Amino acid sequence: MTNAKAYSPTHITGFFAIYENGSTGAGVNLQEGMITTVNAKKSKTTKIKIKINGKKEHAETSRKVIEKYLAKVSENYSIQVNHKTKAPIGYGLGVSGSGALSLSIALNKALKTNLTKAQILEIAKQAEIEAGTGLGDVVAEQLHGILVGLPPFPSTKAKIIKSKKKFVVCGFFAPIKTKDIIRDETHKKKINEAGLYCMEKILENPTAENFVDQSIHFTLNSGLATKEVLKVMENIPKTSQSMLGSTTFTITGNPSKVKKELKKYCKKILVSKIAEHGARLL
Repeated sequence: MTNAKAYSPTHITGFFAIYENGSTGAGVNLQEGMITTVNAKKSKTTKIKIKINGKKEHAETSRKVIEKYLAKVSENYSIQVNHKTKAPIGYGLGVSGSGALSLSIALNKALKTNLTKAQILEIAKQAEIEAGTGLGDVVAEQLHGILVGLPPFPSTKAKIIKSKKKFVVCGFFAPIKTKDIIRDETHKKKINEAGLYCMEKILENPTAENFVDQSIHFTLNSGLATKEVLKVMENIPKTSQSMLGSTTFTITGNPSKVKKELKKYCKKILVSKIAEHGARLL
């Protein structure tokens, strides 16, 4: 039996635009990420078992990652995967992406497939696109900090933006099904109009403050804002929506103050440092 363990930060998207085979956008990586453990042993038949926080799940995106790796080896394997995270799933924190990327990194070691970093990333990205759980989170999650996607689009590279504020406070209201949004043509048109405007503005002036301003512009103009998020945005300055979830995020140097304010509007809150490391083997 071979064991391997890997980590990926989670990712908040502030704004984005959709392309045929990916996306571009800007966001911030959270240190509160995903740790994935893989146990792989040769067996007569292929067996796949996936747990998230100790509970057995179908986990379509992770399953697709595993299938792509098994297609690269000649023997059958019994594979057990354990994903662990404190970040809630479906709330716009790129958890499926961090699961896919950390799993891809761990499987590459466990199955001795010797893939390049680019190949490891591509498997995770394609698994997300096929499952409809995301478009570009994994591109960002290989890095750290606040990130903006670089041309040509869809982005395969990103630029890191420095920030004096080191924390992110998130408030969670409800999940949003990513697939329902990114595959809907009406949503897509509005998202791309707002997203490409924000991309133009952030690349002109790539600062943490401008990232927040453009995220707010996108939330108000993309048609994706929920009434709960809008209420928080009206009352807590420099707060925006995490895409795609009914989730607020605030980049701050004073997380306890923001958390106290946010408690007036929602019960479920996460405080995390901005990630200082990208996805890697542990």
